[in-house]
Amino acid sequence: MKRREVFSSLTLGIVGAVSLPSWANNWTAKNLKPDSLELNTSEEDLLEAICEAIIPETDTPGSRTLQIPKFVKLMVTDMHKVADQDKFKKGLAKVNELSISLFGKSFEGSNTQQKLHLLQGFGMSSDENLRFFMDATKRYAVRAYTTSEYYQVNIEKFEFAPARYHGCVPLNQ
Repeated sequence: MKRREVFSSLTLGIVGAVSLPSWANNWTAKNLKPDSLELNTSEEDLLEAICEAIIPETDTPGSRTLQIPKFVKLMVTDMHKVADQDKFKKGLAKVNELSISLFGKSFEGSNTQQKLHLLQGFGMSSDENLRFFMDATKRYAVRAYTTSEYYQVNIEKFEFAPARYHGCVPLNQ
């Protein structure tokens, strides 16, 4: 090995080792971007009920088990502008209003058929906020489910390291 290559590799390693702790100190929860969506407990419960209506718990895990509402909230917070986040919150607020006006009870208190009826109607609503909310929630809920470990391993049969090596296999001619 040439002396210059050794010195350049050594220098690069030392610089990396010295600067890594300063990067790692900035990886704390305090330094993360604050949650700009700011849903209260009842709104989070409502979002959880809506996600559970989209992906219910059956013999397979549902949205609560796979933490889909958390993913939906994170995606809306991180991927959308503040104006779109406001649309999302306004649409979420309209869900209970419409449920109470149609069925006389909150969305969470409705039965499965009523919830499905409401969800189908939200996508066709003339209210832009409600339509945006429903489109975003459905899209992110389905994405969260199809990218979950459960779905990838048990349904898609995904293997992290495919093509196992079998060394002593006779060749067929």
